[in-house]
Amino acid sequence: MNKRVIAVLVAMCLLTGCAAKQGGIHPPLGAAGETLDGVTGNFFSVDLDRKSLDLLKETVYDPETGAGQSWFTLHWTDATTITEISEQKSFAGIKGPVVTDFHGINATDAKALSQGEPFVARVAVVMTDAKDAPGVDQAGSKIVSMFTPDPGQAPRGGTIEVRGKPVKVTLRKRYARIYVHRKLAPKDLAGGFWKATVTGKNVDRKFVVSHMEVSRVLDPRTVDDPALPRVLVVGDSISMNYHNAAKSALKGVANYHRIEGNSFSTVYGVKNMERWLGDYKKKGLGWDVIQFNHGLHDLKQAYDSTSKTWGAYVVSIEDYKAGLEKEIAILKKTGAKLVWCSTTPVQQSNTGKYARRKGASAEFNQAALEVIKKHPEIQINDLHGFICGSKAFDKWRTARDVHFWDQPSQELIGKVVAKAVIKAIKSDPRK
Repeated sequence: MNKRVIAVLVAMCLLTGCAAKQGGIHPPLGAAGETLDGVTGNFFSVDLDRKSLDLLKETVYDPETGAGQSWFTLHWTDATTITEISEQKSFAGIKGPVVTDFHGINATDAKALSQGEPFVARVAVVMTDAKDAPGVDQAGSKIVSMFTPDPGQAPRGGTIEVRGKPVKVTLRKRYARIYVHRKLAPKDLAGGFWKATVTGKNVDRKFVVSHMEVSRVLDPRTVDDPALPRVLVVGDSISMNYHNAAKSALKGVANYHRIEGNSFSTVYGVKNMERWLGDYKKKGLGWDVIQFNHGLHDLKQAYDSTSKTWGAYVVSIEDYKAGLEKEIAILKKTGAKLVWCSTTPVQQSNTGKYARRKGASAEFNQAALEVIKKHPEIQINDLHGFICGSKAFDKWRTARDVHFWDQPSQELIGKVVAKAVIKAIKSDPRK
């Protein structure tokens, strides 16, 4: 067998997932030898004896073969450092004095800080293992100092040292963030679910991690009812709008989950679908029903206010259809019952930053139907049709915002989604 044939077979294997986790073979490099330095992904298993872990990240596609790879094996050494980053609502549980980086300081508060007066910051990064506190930077918009939180149950401020003198610091009332950095050992990662950003380099066809920043991810098996089916929703911000309502409507019927963040366009979806599905071959992490949708980000168009003309779609209709086909191929590997959810209406043209043309969603839904009809086992949740036919959305139809922010709308849509999920759960997979 010549080298070219072997290369083609390997590419086909990667594309179809036979180099996925179940085989125990996770090449260290991405397509075309791409390094993993700086990438972010999730890992689900840690081998302390081999000093390795399996990372699941955005899929890398080889431009020559079209092969996609999302699982990678990474290695660490005794010199590798690991920092856990967690976010808190307050400084509760933090004992000072501790080195803390305060930044996001506006000009007024920077002046107050320079004069040793109380000031306000937007972000606090508590570094529990740090020793050095260099003080105020040249711009005055950041200070790293010893910090002691105020007493109480949930303090949002405290005292720092500025040139040896105590100065009061508090966080903004809105949009403030508190991050806590702690050093971990590899053994601390074993058995947990983590999201990680890794730094390192390729050594002898292995990626060796020099440092990783990790944050804990909830293990869904700790909150799921094992007697109920597991449901995943892949969707954009509209699915965020109805998430709580649909989850509530399915309480006691299904374990309802949606992807982290926004599904954006089909281009983004194809790259991230494997990551969103997670380690679904592991017991308790499989999917019984998956509802998926893209469209509102594919159909965006640039608008020329001078000529009052619309440009091309961000994703052409043909590319949109091709992207759906690729996603369906990935989704079918899970064995889950699939539900395609039609894209909700663009009720009024918006020529601003997120330019969308009235009626564009109907065009994309028609294109999507051409794809879905090739896969008769995929159920259709016509959310677009429901909204267009309901008088409950008459006021919404006069606005330009495609989202559904009011609770009554969210509850109506959530119930439609829940109904589609229940139908899929009860459907006969043989038909």
